[in-house]
Amino acid sequence: MTKQRQQHKVMVKQELKLLQLGRTLKGVAPTLGPFTSAVRQKWSRENLLQLNVTKTKEMVVDFRKSKSPPSPVCISGKDVELVPSYRFLGVQLDNKLEWSTNTDAVYKKAMSRLYFLRRLRSFSVCSRMLYMFYQSVMASTIFFAAVCWGAGIKAKDANRLNKLIKKAGSVVGCRLDNLDEVVRDRMVLKLRTIMDSPSHPLHNTVDKLRSSFSNRLLQPRCSKERYRKSFLPSAIRLYNSSKPSQ
Repeated sequence: MTKQRQQHKVMVKQELKLLQLGRTLKGVAPTLGPFTSAVRQKWSRENLLQLNVTKTKEMVVDFRKSKSPPSPVCISGKDVELVPSYRFLGVQLDNKLEWSTNTDAVYKKAMSRLYFLRRLRSFSVCSRMLYMFYQSVMASTIFFAAVCWGAGIKAKDANRLNKLIKKAGSVVGCRLDNLDEVVRDRMVLKLRTIMDSPSHPLHNTVDKLRSSFSNRLLQPRCSKERYRKSFLPSAIRLYNSSKPSQ
């Protein structure tokens, strides 16, 4: 890894730590807003982290019935913009923890790539090359980070992406795996990787869910539907369904 990439990796970690620190302090009481901002600025100076306020955004996730407007975050005398959605590591996140915004972005990108796929077909490119183009250019866009959002996506959004995949299949000339199939395979594969990697942050959590009577995993308790549709509960359901009952 080059020195520049190492520095970039450290900067990302510092920004995440700063975000976690600020959210923890700000969540204690609404009156800690100015104190939290001061801590952010002090922490940034000590860790040689210069924040670009114009590019810094704040997104508040709050599911309480009685919501109070959050106190503005101020850095270097400037208020940080409060946004309903934010693009993080190539994935669109919103303050409702839904995936419609991300689906719209994925659909728009995939449609532009479908155009180039059709252009290739107009040049009489063979089906094998069309399939390679689909996998490398179009599928990589549609299924990017599908492990994160695949289980929680709405049915109408999943249908939009599946129709797009079906159109691509008609251009390529063969059946392509739909969204459900790809998400299922990738989630189970990711869960197996977590189970086989003791250094993974979720390894201990998954290891505690192992059943002593079979090779299945115990389903974690889910009090909220959005947690039930998140990665871990969904991956465990898919993993158990792939195992023979004993």
